Amino acid sequence: MSLIINIGSAYPSLPAVRVTPSAAQIAARRAALAFDGDTVELSMAGRALSLGLEESSFRIARVRAIRAEIQAGTYETPERINGTVDRLLDVLA
Repeated sequence: MSLIINIGSAYPSLPAVRVTPSAAQIAARRAALAFDGDTVELSMAGRALSLGLEESSFRIARVRAIRAEIQAGTYETPERINGTVDRLLDVLA
């Protein structure tokens, strides 16, 4: 005796419907597929933040200096490591 219920009769199959796209839809799809690059659209707030970051010359100079120190291998010094550990212990205490 089978405990599996035949659900085929409860849900009859529907006929397949073929949808033919219009010429405009086909042209739009081809144009979308032909595009090679990605695009990004920023909100007004995003654009304002972006401009603010670009104009912060001090921040840019600081980031460049740190990157140069990292590449030169002089960024991680015993003093910096000890200072970081001390601040971490202060936060955890």
